Amino acid sequence: MVAGQDPAADVEGQWLYKHGDLVLGPVSGTLIVEKLTTGELAPETWVALAGERDFHRMTEVDAFRVHIARAEAASRVAAAVVVERAKSAKRLKVLGGAAVAGVLVLGVVGVQVARNAAVHGWFGGDDLPQDDFEMGEITIRVAQARADDEELFEYPGTGVRRPGTGEPGAKPATGSGAPGRVAMASTTRAPDRKPPRPGGSVSTEPDGMEMTQQFDQDAINKVVASNKSTLFRCFKEEAERSPGIYAKVPMEFVIGNDGRVSKLWVDNHQFKKGPLYECLLSEMQKWPFRAYEGERATVGLSFTIGKRG
Repeated sequence: MVAGQDPAADVEGQWLYKHGDLVLGPVSGTLIVEKLTTGELAPETWVALAGERDFHRMTEVDAFRVHIARAEAASRVAAAVVVERAKSAKRLKVLGGAAVAGVLVLGVVGVQVARNAAVHGWFGGDDLPQDDFEMGEITIRVAQARADDEELFEYPGTGVRRPGTGEPGAKPATGSGAPGRVAMASTTRAPDRKPPRPGGSVSTEPDGMEMTQQFDQDAINKVVASNKSTLFRCFKEEAERSPGIYAKVPMEFVIGNDGRVSKLWVDNHQFKKGPLYECLLSEMQKWPFRAYEGERATVGLSFTIGKRG
């Protein structure tokens, strides 16, 4: 090499480089650049032209600086790609977990909806057709004791009488205090009479003590009218248990002062107990009657299931 010549004029020629305490080479400058690009050699590696005694860091050799900048840029790009791939993999993992959780939630909800649809008859087709049942009039009166062997029926216009007899029993109370009379209020109205006031009426017990009727008949009628359709499922299930059934189902229930149905009587020996009774009581106890004070109200309903013949 000529004295005074810059050893880093270019990368051509043969080069020596240090690896720890070892001096390796000579190798071509092109190979040095390849090792720099692949990361096998660092920019701080000591290099020297073959035949020279002085070693210089590669960053101090002008011919290698361009290659060092390119290698560092490529290294940064590769590192950014690795980071981005890691982020993408993490996002995909999170989205995959969310998708699996969503599928599980939708599956659970679907099963629950299907179960409720099967039980409650949603989405149409499961309601009992209107032609398969009839509902009679609603009667509302002050609650009275009922004996199991002498259950009283409420017949419009005849007061209360026992089944199988043509003799009327107790008549609606008129406030005269006559023995054996009970307070009676019916939602059926005679054409020539004024409708009864919803509350505040006073009647007299056989022992002469006054009792106050404070329940609102109109409010009770509205609740019954708006919730009676919840009983259709009970009748539908009974019709499925007994194909071709035709039966009258008169019933009475007591509304407690808390606004909840507390007792139910089904005046048909076939349905006094059993699945239909339990279903009716369960549904009626969900009806939102208004809480009130005073004597408890008894409501009479009558349904007919099926068609004659």
